[in-house]
Amino acid sequence: MRRYRGRRPAPASPPPAPPDKRPHLPDVHADWNVAEFSIQSIGTGIVLGIVFGAANAYLGLKAGVTVSASIPVAVASVAVFSAFRILGARRATVLETNISQSIGSAGESLAAGVIFTIPALILWGFEPEWWTISLYAGLGGVLGVLFMVPLRRFLIRQEHGTLAYPEGTACAEVIRAADRGGQQARYVFSGLGVAAVYQTLMAGLGLWKSSVQYTVPGLRNALFSCSLSPAYLGVGYIL
Repeated sequence: MRRYRGRRPAPASPPPAPPDKRPHLPDVHADWNVAEFSIQSIGTGIVLGIVFGAANAYLGLKAGVTVSASIPVAVASVAVFSAFRILGARRATVLETNISQSIGSAGESLAAGVIFTIPALILWGFEPEWWTISLYAGLGGVLGVLFMVPLRRFLIRQEHGTLAYPEGTACAEVIRAADRGGQQARYVFSGLGVAAVYQTLMAGLGLWKSSVQYTVPGLRNALFSCSLSPAYLGVGYIL
């Protein structure tokens, strides 16, 4: 029998459990004939992409940080399609809502890529025209899509159950629960309404100042400043 001098080595730990490799069962089977690439899905996605892209670009240039609008875009897409149904349009499918959410979230991501690169060119003395910026943004979007096409099979299909993707999972849950998502959209639109009223009373009517400044006594040129903006409040809440 072999003897150990000193401390006996610890027993080997059991091997880690294999990851969950269950096959992914999509909500819509590939053989089903379901509307996906439709006019209402593309149009809604473009409008939401412009709105959230402009908001993301404004916040990024002002606050220095951008926020992901994928989940708000998913909620807004469900709300818009619910409004279309009230007006007499047909019920939007899950795939149409997914297309609208994907286009809208791509718009805000593209805006973040522009505002973090183009200002550097301006600081270096270049003055790119609007069509040049649009060309750069379009090429960047196409490059991102082309890189995602071959990676989708490996990162999403084969790694289903292994990689969490919390934001994508949240968007999927909102799209699946379309009725519940439409009701939750009132928080998004009520927040937009409150922020619009606040900004109008502050900037339009001038009822109060947008920033508060306080001179620190005893310190030369010391100034404490605080900006009162609903946009900053929303960014902080999302972060």
